Amino acid sequence: MGLDIRKVSFRRLRREHLPQLYDWITKEPPTNRFWGYVQGHTYGQFLQEFTASIKGKDSTKPYIIYYEETPIGYIQTYHWSDYPGNEKYEELQKAAGLDILIGAKSYRNKGLGSKVLQKFLKEIIFTDPKIQFCVTDPDIRNTVAIRAYEKTGFEKTRQVDEVLDEPRPVMLMRVSRKKVI
Repeated sequence: MGLDIRKVSFRRLRREHLPQLYDWITKEPPTNRFWGYVQGHTYGQFLQEFTASIKGKDSTKPYIIYYEETPIGYIQTYHWSDYPGNEKYEELQKAAGLDILIGAKSYRNKGLGSKVLQKFLKEIIFTDPKIQFCVTDPDIRNTVAIRAYEKTGFEKTRQVDEVLDEPRPVMLMRVSRKKVI
């Protein structure tokens, strides 16, 4: 499958996307592990979490990734400074964060992740002039994600045991506006 990055777009997450997103996050064991969802997490809890973002009640900006007219994944961004406790991490100041999930199986492992990241950085994250860096925090076991971030220009800054009260070892990775734009 020859995938054309020009056919990728980002549309704000809407309530009608939630059943698909829930399936993507909860049906695949690797996805489940890296997105922090455990067995028994109810659909109601999921709805609460993502509905707050849709309504703008938290600072996360959620998007569905489309390839032509097909929803293929999810990507979100936020400002690290909006979350208390992150001021102790110098690399998170003036930084946006992001998380990505290619949910549609037929679009995984095609080299699309790093291209989607590059496009999202240019079209969404770095359109905010206050943001000088993008920092992500993949689980250290998620070598596929770490490779995709590295292909996009992210560099490992350091491993930490916990970010945003999630007790999991993560690799902080950062890319600067100058490197992307």
